[in-house]
Amino acid sequence: MSATGIAGYWPQFEPRVPGFIHVATLSADALEQAILREGPDTVAMFLAEPVMGVGGVIVPPDDYFPRIREICDRHDVLFAADEVITGFGRTGKWFGLEHWNVAPDIVQFAKAITSGYFPFGGVGVSDDIARALDEAPGPWMHAYTYSAHPVGCAVALRTLQIIDEENLVAEAARKGALLVEALRSRLGEHPHVGEIRGKGLMCAVEFVKDRATKTPFAPEEQVGGRIHADAVARGLFSRVRGDTFALAPPFVTPDDVLDRIGDVLAAATKAVLEA
Repeated sequence: MSATGIAGYWPQFEPRVPGFIHVATLSADALEQAILREGPDTVAMFLAEPVMGVGGVIVPPDDYFPRIREICDRHDVLFAADEVITGFGRTGKWFGLEHWNVAPDIVQFAKAITSGYFPFGGVGVSDDIARALDEAPGPWMHAYTYSAHPVGCAVALRTLQIIDEENLVAEAARKGALLVEALRSRLGEHPHVGEIRGKGLMCAVEFVKDRATKTPFAPEEQVGGRIHADAVARGLFSRVRGDTFALAPPFVTPDDVLDRIGDVLAAATKAVLEA
């Protein structure tokens, strides 16, 4: 809760852990400026999602994470990737950062490693970090009560086997392209659609008041919520953040259902914005 930049999550968790700095834009320069402002020796780590999930399925420019890696290396700052949403195939690669050939120092994962059937998560670290822990003069005093839970490990191993055997990572890439095409063919020219974006089966439609200027609707209009309510009535339940309608269907969703998603969302959009 201290690390997240979504301020609405903070009030129930005060007082937050001090010392977190948030970089507000998808600009590698903004990160470097923040590191230099704070002093590189005081910055332990930069933490980011490869594709922002709850933030509205924000896909970074292709040069963003390669530059982030360079900046972190230059200033001796660790780079941690939050792959809880993007890991294990969701974006059409095993891990989201593979799209840009970037390796983090630390990776956090959960959810998809068991397909959500069992609570299980973990943290992967680089060889350098593992070596530092192994060679430390004393034990690293940190642990979880259920570390290496045998049922969680068994479910995770079987899930990974299924993902591999059924080629689900490649399927996520293929089906994600179909879903984006279905959305663009129905909504791509709509006057109130500012952007249709995604990576793999992680997509979003952003609704705006003015397509040309990307001017947003007033929050009190609740456009995203109203479109979602209409879509639910038509059989499509998903998630909205503000006026961004996010979609992350299962890897095994049939192609015709992906096409139907485009139809339903287009119908809901028409009902709400063209009434």
